[in-house]
Amino acid sequence: MKHLMLLILVCTAAGCATLGTVPGTQGNTAAGAPEATTSIAATIDPPSEDQNSGPRLFIPVTGGAPGIGIPLGGDLFLPVTGGAPVIGIPTGP
Repeated sequence: MKHLMLLILVCTAAGCATLGTVPGTQGNTAAGAPEATTSIAATIDPPSEDQNSGPRLFIPVTGGAPGIGIPLGGDLFLPVTGGAPVIGIPTGP
């Protein structure tokens, strides 16, 4: 009799341990998931502050007169007068 009661107890406990949620409660709904994804994506990848890719005034790192160039990214500018890209410091936002 003891073995039968122990077997029932083990089977009942094992059945409860495998249930994901309590019956009658709902998990994540499909309507709530896009809102969470949108807020997480906005936090991880904020909109770029620099949307203007037009020519800008920059100061070359090697020294010399400021120049006007098209930003290529990473403080690299392509002078509008032509030539090789120049590493520089932007003077504007």
